[in-house]
Amino acid sequence: MGEFDFWAVDGQSAADYLKHRYEIPKEMPRLPLADEPFVAAWEETVGQGVLDFLSDRFGLPVTDFSWKNIGSLKISFAAALGGKLPVVATESHLDFRTMEALLNGRKGPMELPPTVNAFTMQTKAKPIFHHRILLLNRAPYSNIPAEKIGLSEEVWLERSHRLRMRHECAHYETLRIFGNMKNHALDEILADALGQIAAFGSFDGDKQRIFFGLTRGEETCTGRLSFYCQEVEEKERPKIYKAVDEVLDAVAGELDGLLARKAEDIELLSALAGTSIAERLKRLESEG
Repeated sequence: MGEFDFWAVDGQSAADYLKHRYEIPKEMPRLPLADEPFVAAWEETVGQGVLDFLSDRFGLPVTDFSWKNIGSLKISFAAALGGKLPVVATESHLDFRTMEALLNGRKGPMELPPTVNAFTMQTKAKPIFHHRILLLNRAPYSNIPAEKIGLSEEVWLERSHRLRMRHECAHYETLRIFGNMKNHALDEILADALGQIAAFGSFDGDKQRIFFGLTRGEETCTGRLSFYCQEVEEKERPKIYKAVDEVLDAVAGELDGLLARKAEDIELLSALAGTSIAERLKRLESEG
């Protein structure tokens, strides 16, 4: 989940919403892109505790907050096509919310549902204003229990971390390479698809239905996909749920083909981002 510009406008129709896609450059820049300038400052963390680093290097008021598990806080780096990014990891939802408040210059944590455990942040605290970082909490992905995925809890937590990391990197890649990242069903499909590949080696439509809160063949949603449709006219949202459900297996087939010929990450990203959900539906109709 990121801090995005909303692409949808209030009362938007499903038909207009489903047209969203990215323009893919005819000539790609050299990838990965150069790191943004702020990254170098975060690399000075080596050998320091996370809170000591944030206090000593940036002057952030870490002692003004209550922390549940300081020893579990970690800083690492993610290598994305858009450049390297600092990753701040927590192992409790309270510390996750507290860290978000600290990095954004607020006095206390905001309430967040347990399903929210990641942010691609453009920080707002004055000493680190507009630094871009990934904030990740160790938790089951989409708050889905391990048994529903058929894994042990420990394995599912490890896979969730890999999925969440790649998901957030994908948003950063669309931002830097294609010019934006959105709170939109297409963006979530592409980010989760690349996340599933990182965690499981392939993309599975039925897993994605679980992550989104969809049931095959139905026009309802009980999970996080509804968040990305909230500015669409309410009576139009079931059309989006139905459309997403219908295209997921086609996306899986498309990615299977790309993976079979060992397509590079930028090919996967471009294929997912450059075709709208509406275009995929038309393709299915013509094939059917």
